[in-house]
Amino acid sequence: MPRFADTHVFRAERFSLGIDRDTGEHFLSTPVSGNMHAVEFEAYFSITDSEYRLFSENPNAALDFLEDCRMARQDARRIG
Repeated sequence: MPRFADTHVFRAERFSLGIDRDTGEHFLSTPVSGNMHAVEFEAYFSITDSEYRLFSENPNAALDFLEDCRMARQDARRIG
């Protein structure tokens, strides 16, 4: 069974929300680029319950957070 279970997928905004089965906490996942921007991979970031509710009801509310994740400004919240 995979560790990360998506509950919401927002294709247009390129992110997903879900539950980390190891911890029971919520996450946001989004594609990020590697060091040389040659490879893109899925990265997972911890979010609070209130962020989960907000982002699931209004995906546009996540856009600033998504940009921070993609630009490595939220690495302290990165899972794994």
